[in-house]
Amino acid sequence: MRVAEIFESIKATSKSTEKIAIMREHANNEDFKKALFYALDPFTPFYVTKVPRVKAAEREKVSQFSEESSWVTFFSALRGCNERNVTGQSAIDLLYQLFLRVDVENDKWMRKILKKHLAIGVSVKTVNKVFPGLIPTFEVSLAHKFDWMRTQGRKQVAVEPKLDGIRCFSIVRNGEVQMFARSGKPITNFEKTLSPELIKLGDGCYDGELMGQDFTALMRQAYRKESVDTTGTYLALFDFLSLEEWDTKNAIMSCEARYEELLDRLDKGEVDLELIQPVERVTVDNWFSEIKLQHDAYVKEGFEGAMIKFLDAPYRFGRGFEVMKLKAFHDVDLPISGLLEGTGKHAGKLGSFQVLFNGVEVQVGSGLTDDLREQIWSDPDSFLGRVIEVRYQEVTPDGSLRFPTFVCFRNDKT
Repeated sequence: MRVAEIFESIKATSKSTEKIAIMREHANNEDFKKALFYALDPFTPFYVTKVPRVKAAEREKVSQFSEESSWVTFFSALRGCNERNVTGQSAIDLLYQLFLRVDVENDKWMRKILKKHLAIGVSVKTVNKVFPGLIPTFEVSLAHKFDWMRTQGRKQVAVEPKLDGIRCFSIVRNGEVQMFARSGKPITNFEKTLSPELIKLGDGCYDGELMGQDFTALMRQAYRKESVDTTGTYLALFDFLSLEEWDTKNAIMSCEARYEELLDRLDKGEVDLELIQPVERVTVDNWFSEIKLQHDAYVKEGFEGAMIKFLDAPYRFGRGFEVMKLKAFHDVDLPISGLLEGTGKHAGKLGSFQVLFNGVEVQVGSGLTDDLREQIWSDPDSFLGRVIEVRYQEVTPDGSLRFPTFVCFRNDKT
């Protein structure tokens, strides 16, 4: 079966078991596996800003590549773009000549690979389940919920405000910038604003959050493929990691040393502080009363809560107690399982989402604007299955959520 046909068959089924079965059936197709790799590997950018289109009449004038030659030539072009052996208009011209000689079916999927947007309902985790180690995994430091007993034996801890933005891990290497969400999904559209400022900081990895006035607009800015207005968005940085530590996954520098290095680079780089800012950090004695006092101060300033960090800890790839979060409220991401019509002033509009929290049905009706209620109720089926962020105070004795409130759609999660 041709590569394009394999992709079409995977896309055609909604069942994950069938998708996996199709991939396993074609495990010996090396072109298929290479296509998956180039489409899903976040660390292999192509630096192509415009994917050229070929008209049918133009394609009919030239001889066509065979199936094998089409993919061999395509992969060669991808390597050239990734290694910067071909750039700018030369890269666009090279791709145009390629697309001129491949058939319409291959053209469609090659474009998707170039844009790293297969949209076949298959995640990196699923692909690696079928083809172990095919796609490099992406792991950044993640926090546990605060447990003061975990801090025992330390005289002091670092406390930072808990931000409410989009996690953004930026890699600067040889004057090129790649930006990723915590999942490894590429973040785009900041090439003209944030990237030049990050380059001023020098090679390395910069961990932080994208911040803006409107979270929904922020999500649109970060993940839309087409160019969008990024005015008002800035990057708040709270950690630094050397390229060697990132590449080898062997972190050595302490939390305290990394923060000092970050501040030093921000100072020497003379960056625009309206675009890139350091996150405030306070060192406090390791008493719960001191930590809670700083937490309450941050909440009063409008932050979600506080992040507590061990000063002597190296960077952890994944979740660990070296970083903990203390919040007045909690957040959870849940898929929409149902939609209920409203009553009274909300009649004829969405009343609430239905979600499942650990098997318990929860209705989420707070936090929705009238415009959003009308928009969703005009096409409710299109919202089923989408992931929403829900903020709540606590888990009730019967396993439900107390004061559940809609925060936003999580377009970065499926």
